[in-house]
Amino acid sequence: MSYSIFVRDLTHDDGRAPQLLAYDIHDRSMAASLVSVIATSYRDHGFNPATRVHWFRAEGSVHEIYTWPQA
Repeated sequence: MSYSIFVRDLTHDDGRAPQLLAYDIHDRSMAASLVSVIATSYRDHGFNPATRVHWFRAEGSVHEIYTWPQA
């Protein structure tokens, strides 16, 4: 199975689809690790354990970043 990484701008979410950041990642743990590294590269970031989605704030907007499909 391959995994993808998506980013969604929650602040300006007007029904647009999430943005594809990466695809064809063959290892789930590698995809999850990339998501975590990207999110933590921003000063203001976190993880929502209820949804298992990382988030970060950039340029005044809050973004979610996650792998798909989620395990």
